[in-house]
Amino acid sequence: ERPKPAAQPAKLPRPEEVRPWETCMSLNNTWGYNKHDQAFKSATQLIRTLVEVASKGGNLLLNVGPTPEGTIQPEFQERLLAIGKWLKVNGESIYGTTYGPWQDLSFGKTTAKGKTIYLHVFDWPKGKLELEGVKVNVAKITLLAAGETLKFTQAGERLTIAVPPEAPDPHVSVLALETR
Repeated sequence: ERPKPAAQPAKLPRPEEVRPWETCMSLNNTWGYNKHDQAFKSATQLIRTLVEVASKGGNLLLNVGPTPEGTIQPEFQERLLAIGKWLKVNGESIYGTTYGPWQDLSFGKTTAKGKTIYLHVFDWPKGKLELEGVKVNVAKITLLAAGETLKFTQAGERLTIAVPPEAPDPHVSVLALETR
């Protein structure tokens, strides 16, 4: 029996080949109002889910079940406001983007728009962030939360980025990589 060929990594589709898709979830475990359902997802979990979905070219629909009086319960308000605050700073990395070029990062996700790749870092490194297999030439890297330009080196397909010692955002910190 002949050995089977090694599996090839899936190729990313071209932007014009991507079909619209959406994932739907609630802020707790119930699709309607349920005063007994106190299993609220954290703001960090919700923001990271938004990033995950956007990094694969999708749209996230968050369900909010209003109370019988038609109000939104405080726990939902708190989380929605946190998402809005994060998007106010990092929205360019989500709105109008498509899936990112690097899908299997151990520390985060990517989205892309034009010649910019957005690197969403879930697990902030100590001192430097390293990426392998970078086949684009990076011209500039900006930390969105601070508007700060970061120093980096690129040798072949290895990109090393000097990052601040602490993550600027407790949920997800975003770097904008401008390519040539």
